[in-house]
Amino acid sequence: MPPLRVIYRIMPADEDHEPVRVLVSVPKRNFKKAVDRNLIRRRIKEAWRKNKLPLKEVVSASARRIELAIIWNETVISPYEETEKPVIDVIERLTRLKY
Repeated sequence: MPPLRVIYRIMPADEDHEPVRVLVSVPKRNFKKAVDRNLIRRRIKEAWRKNKLPLKEVVSASARRIELAIIWNETVISPYEETEKPVIDVIERLTRLKY
């Protein structure tokens, strides 16, 4: 099972919103302690921040916007490098979509 589940919605561009909006969720049923959920959430957000530029450029150029929900499915805490790889894969796949 992949570590990330991504739900996205492509919408017409809007001046009030950014071209790409992201929600990061780590389910409580997988990690009971808030400390663990926050750690994973911070790692996903940092991976997103470092790698989002290609997607943002593609979406901005297409006069559309995209809203994403990234949900962590793993039940173990992975190192940052293992958390970053699925985020990069998601960005690459979304960049290849037809907008």
